[in-house]
Amino acid sequence: MTEADQQPDRSPAMATLRAELAIPPDVPALQGEEDTVRLACWMLRVTQPWPEAVRETTEALLAAHRDGVEDPGEWRKLRRAAIGLSENDAPEVKAFGHVAEAAAWPLASSSAGLVELMQAICGLRARRASMAQGWTSADEAEAHSVLSQIAQGDGITAPAREDIPQLFMSTHPELERRFSINLQVINAAFVGFRMEVMAWISGAAR
Repeated sequence: MTEADQQPDRSPAMATLRAELAIPPDVPALQGEEDTVRLACWMLRVTQPWPEAVRETTEALLAAHRDGVEDPGEWRKLRRAAIGLSENDAPEVKAFGHVAEAAAWPLASSSAGLVELMQAICGLRARRASMAQGWTSADEAEAHSVLSQIAQGDGITAPAREDIPQLFMSTHPELERRFSINLQVINAAFVGFRMEVMAWISGAAR
């Protein structure tokens, strides 16, 4: 590794992301702010296809990062639009709204911007994976209701925290089985996207 390779990332957002992902020191630092912008734009693009309800806002955010918008008023406008999406009653639009909110900041002034965007996209990926294997919002509500009832116990004594999974399995075996599968799917979605981001950084650093 050359001395230049060992220099720290000049972008605070990229440096924070590398620390979050525990990227090994033998992966050279990315020296330009343009790499931070390229990564943010790539992350936004991989959330496609975009539902019609989020397309305008997401495209505007992509353009703002790509074009290096500096006007604070424009970024405030984009944040208002993103918040509107995240407050939507439709779960899919809400998930995209969280991505939009994370992206609605200029990266030069947001050291956590890339991490927050990555985490929001992990959440979106997890939702899509859950839906693909048949887990619904109704299933989620039922599982949490059952778990809450189990945690409350008989009103006099509550079970130990470590006993709750076994009680869930014994009282609602089919729901517990599907709940456990869904957790595995969600975890895989989070790990998978984090690995994709690591691969992007490693490739860009070569």
